[in-house]
Amino acid sequence: MRFSAEQAKDANYACAAFTLVILLARVAGSRRRQRPIDLSFFLVVLSILVVVARIIVVYYYLLYGTGSDALRDAEYFNTHNLDQIKKGSILSLVARVLITTSCWLQWVSWMIKLTWAATGASFVAVVLVTLLECRPLRLYWQVEPDPGSCVKSYAQLLLQCAANIVLDLMLLAISYPILVHCKGRDWKQHLRVGTLFVFGTFCIIVTSLRLASIYDASSAQPTRSLWASIQMLTSTFVANAPTIYGDLQTAKRKKSEAVARRTSLPEVWRRDSEAGCPDLPLPERAATHSSIQSRKEWFDHLEDIDDVR
Repeated sequence: MRFSAEQAKDANYACAAFTLVILLARVAGSRRRQRPIDLSFFLVVLSILVVVARIIVVYYYLLYGTGSDALRDAEYFNTHNLDQIKKGSILSLVARVLITTSCWLQWVSWMIKLTWAATGASFVAVVLVTLLECRPLRLYWQVEPDPGSCVKSYAQLLLQCAANIVLDLMLLAISYPILVHCKGRDWKQHLRVGTLFVFGTFCIIVTSLRLASIYDASSAQPTRSLWASIQMLTSTFVANAPTIYGDLQTAKRKKSEAVARRTSLPEVWRRDSEAGCPDLPLPERAATHSSIQSRKEWFDHLEDIDDVR
């Protein structure tokens, strides 16, 4: 299925917006929990900059068009404006490097030492193929004579998608021992670990659909752009969802603890003790320290003190 440039732009804006929301939520959660500023923090900030840069680059190369689309006489740009085609083709290469950087930055936050080599090597390989599939480089924006099939960048697409799938499978392999050792734990822990497998499988499905759709559209640039935006959003969500979930759980637990402290009203008990009020048995509180019954018991206790006075 082939998409228009306008559809690709809309998808780029929507996916980029959701991606930025996810990344900003992770930054906000990190600052709220007062975590030290470490490598993962800088990786998230760098991801935000990459996404913003890609929004701009995609807008212009879809506006100008590329040499690959000029060969098919695409209608959304003037094929006779070779200067714009050259700019669009160069920007499309920049966008491919940016989408590769964005996806690989998400994987870095998951990687352990044994997989750093695979991540780094695959990133370098994809970037090199992106820039060197057509040699010399001017073939990317050449319209006449026909530059050949290299302008469709099938090798870059295949390598990037294959690397995506391999890295996803590596993450699943890392998570499998955790799932096996979850025996005896409650269903919530099983669900959380199982969700990692669902996320990894979902990424593989999206990558496979991307590959098939781009081949079906003869590597039309709008279609490549649309699926790259979807891949960016998917990778960002899968990589950051567990961390954001953990931040939300921590915030929820702290809120419950704060409510428990307010509910127990220790300052009232201390004040009355210091005022010389007779000792009365401390009412039993609910195990959660936050129930309505616990609060009612405290106020009943205060009424008893007033009666004694």
